[in-house]
Amino acid sequence: MNLKSMLFGLALLGSAAPAALAHHSYSAFDMSKLVAIAGTVSEVQFRNPHVWLFVDVLAGDKTETWAIEAGGPNILMRQGWMANTLKPGDKVDLQLAPMRDETKTGGALQALRLPNGKTIGTWK
Repeated sequence: MNLKSMLFGLALLGSAAPAALAHHSYSAFDMSKLVAIAGTVSEVQFRNPHVWLFVDVLAGDKTETWAIEAGGPNILMRQGWMANTLKPGDKVDLQLAPMRDETKTGGALQALRLPNGKTIGTWK
């Protein structure tokens, strides 16, 4: 293989990189609505590309686990949220944009009130 062909092949491989870095949208969430929930943190996945928070919410006589998608760790750290900010067992209040398909136990985090009363995000 000659140098020109090899460089052309590498250029083609490199052109696919921007697509791999593309970010998904929040189209799965109804960003025009806001739902407030309170519960107990059962799991925190503080890693890229998004932080996931799992919260057990009492619904009548049973408990539902909500899966809540937050921003990326870098964005959250700039707002004061570190990897050890929340831990399983913490009681939290949250505001989130619900799932567009009306799945009850999921959403996109908009604001979070920590056990110490500190708020991350804009509480409405």
